Amino acid sequence: MTKKEFDKFVARDRHCYHCGTTEALSPNHRANRGHGGSKKSEVPSNVVILCSLFNGLIESDAKAAGMAKRFGWKISRYDNPREMPVYDSVTGEWWLLNDDFTKERLIG
Repeated sequence: MTKKEFDKFVARDRHCYHCGTTEALSPNHRANRGHGGSKKSEVPSNVVILCSLFNGLIESDAKAAGMAKRFGWKISRYDNPREMPVYDSVTGEWWLLNDDFTKERLIG
């Protein structure tokens, strides 16, 4: 991922969806890329911004991994990321992510 692409994710998400920090942000692939990566996983709807600390925790801590799944920060590689909402715990809102670096708020 280039710095220019990363900056687009930061502009869309604005902060870590878990804790709200704007420091030490990291891109998180919602559906794991697998060995060697996959074109399917390299779309904006499959990436959310998390802080580096929580991004590491969801790979090593069962409680954090469960939270990430409940809030859409991690999804099955068989799920379509454009159809899987993500939760912003800072604003309390659910969003659908688009592949043009935009997002749509879910109401209701």
